[in-house]
Amino acid sequence: PPPPPPPPPRQAEPADGGAERTGSSSASDGRASGGGNGNGSRAAPAGPPPGVPQLSEQTLEPILAGGSYVLLFVTNTGVAERSTVHSLAAHFDAELRGGERRGWSVALLDYSAESTRPGKPPLLAALLPRVRHSVACVLRKGCKLATFGGTAAPRPIDDWLASLRMGEVSWAELDLAAGSGEASRA
Repeated sequence: PPPPPPPPPRQAEPADGGAERTGSSSASDGRASGGGNGNGSRAAPAGPPPGVPQLSEQTLEPILAGGSYVLLFVTNTGVAERSTVHSLAAHFDAELRGGERRGWSVALLDYSAESTRPGKPPLLAALLPRVRHSVACVLRKGCKLATFGGTAAPRPIDDWLASLRMGEVSWAELDLAAGSGEASRA
């Protein structure tokens, strides 16, 4: 008998730097990966959690209008796997929708994709350098930022958010006029 056909070639990287790729699927994110060959190989890439918007130049205004506080989960910084960040975003989005924190919304920020785009609005230009080494941050009223520097897991982020709400975490004022990413302590 003739040999079996070779496996299909891997698809080329998308032009957006893989913004929709996770590399693997996590059982904790509650979504089917759609694909795979049933022999234990990696699953097909999955996108961001449903209902969690991706922050970009086009979505900036609607996301900021969604709440005074935006809990941003940052992908493609090298700090945590994309699937982990997506799972965290899904977890906190579900928690916030439960009504515990009014005036809060959740969004994803693809650091790599947004940092390479030319002509960024001042807020994104100021935000990107500040979130480079963080898995999560909170943007307050579009002008102040607090960044999380701990472990990419629900409990540490929840503890950090509790400290933030108690006034125990410093906010940095984003320099939107310069758009340089420099910030002063508020």
